[in-house]
Amino acid sequence: LTKVVFKPISSDPTRVAALLSGSIDMAYPIPVQDLGRVDSNDGTSAMTGPELRTIFLGMNQSAAELKTSNVKGKNPFADIKVREAVCRAIKIEAIKKKVMRNLADPAAMMISPKLFTGLTDQERIDYDVDAAKKLMADAGYADGFTVTMDCPNNRYVNDEKICTAVVGMMAKIGIKVSLLAQPKAIYFGKVLGPKYDTDFYLLGWTPGSLDSWNVLNNLIRCREDNGNGKFNLGGYCNPRIGELSDMVLSETDIAKRDAMIAEAYTILHTERGYVPLHQQGLAWGKADKV
Repeated sequence: LTKVVFKPISSDPTRVAALLSGSIDMAYPIPVQDLGRVDSNDGTSAMTGPELRTIFLGMNQSAAELKTSNVKGKNPFADIKVREAVCRAIKIEAIKKKVMRNLADPAAMMISPKLFTGLTDQERIDYDVDAAKKLMADAGYADGFTVTMDCPNNRYVNDEKICTAVVGMMAKIGIKVSLLAQPKAIYFGKVLGPKYDTDFYLLGWTPGSLDSWNVLNNLIRCREDNGNGKFNLGGYCNPRIGELSDMVLSETDIAKRDAMIAEAYTILHTERGYVPLHQQGLAWGKADKV
């Protein structure tokens, strides 16, 4: 290549139209709903592949009372039964097929399996609405409760559509979710520290170092004044994960290190600290001459 011109086109329809008309040679991202048009158009084709970013749901577990809920004096998400009910209410295959048009890999962990292979037997919590309803009743919320869900609408692939699907799934177990979907600049200004103003949210994370320590230290360990756990928006906290995170940082024996990482992910999974959804896919459109 002797010359490359980058042309920002913020509008999805305009970007796709420019590719289909031949005025540009390559475009990214291509919305999943337009992949068929790009492939069927004479002279263009789509390229897709998995990304390392994990999309997940988080719940405020640290507050004594949820700011946006009708439950007063206690926090439903502090109860593991409620968190498991949320996990079991997520029909991930429906999100994959209907929302993501199969351009997603359902996740069982908070990191892509391409980046950590030391825990191959961890599986997603089964989708089971009846079991989720029983868990809600056992926790004392047979009639459910209300809560607001924060969601970006221009940060991840089909982020608002994913959140809309989650709202419907939560309704089946009595959790009445009010969706607050906002542009990423407003969304992150609200949910990130020092405010941490969110009770229920969708977030995505790619470990910049491509290593589990990044995930453990930023997302999973308890929030600390020194910056550890900075992006643990919901305040999930198990001190053992902090200990393991510190040990992982300096351990050079690969087998020992992987065992520590596996222990941390297992603790998180057992305590239903987060709800991993999927690794989103990437989609480019290109002219066939490229």
